[in-house]
Amino acid sequence: MKIVVLCEGATEAALRQGLREFVQSHASGVKRTGIETRSLDGPTLRKKLERLVRNSIDRTDIIAVVALSDVYPGYQNASETKEALRRSAGSAGKDSKFRAHAALFEVEAWILPFWDKVAQHLGVKATPPSPKSELVDGQKPPSHHLKELYRRARREFDKVMDGPRWLTADGLMTASNSCPELKSLLNSLLEFAGAAVLP
Repeated sequence: MKIVVLCEGATEAALRQGLREFVQSHASGVKRTGIETRSLDGPTLRKKLERLVRNSIDRTDIIAVVALSDVYPGYQNASETKEALRRSAGSAGKDSKFRAHAALFEVEAWILPFWDKVAQHLGVKATPPSPKSELVDGQKPPSHHLKELYRRARREFDKVMDGPRWLTADGLMTASNSCPELKSLLNSLLEFAGAAVLP
């Protein structure tokens, strides 16, 4: 049995392993549930979402479909983003096997709780942009802060290469304590897997 997570662009590569390991570690003792991630660019995801969701939930080996989109740059907030995903999913978006989630303001926000560790890893010192990662908004989104931090170390931030270092199963758990939208995503996965949700 598996849960399909539909993501935008490079988000899939940044989260793939961490989400799989998170569900495996928290859903032990219940039915084995795998995570299958798929990536499409934002406009394609919304254009094809209804068909993708319908085709997935009609399969007997898939127990749920989760769509994840960044708020930045296309939306104002998480609620608007999730509502747009539900609309794009059409009638399939009303199915109990479907959930829409948002990265506020983008997935890189979920790396910001590790700011001090990232800076130490890079050998630089810098003040975190905010104590609440998901409040770093589209005026200067989280990815821009991370790119600046990496530039100070004469390196280039790459979500695909650098994201998995911080977005491990344990990292996702840690970040969820200060990122309510991340916690909501993780709880959907745990609920679909039949495991206890995070408090």
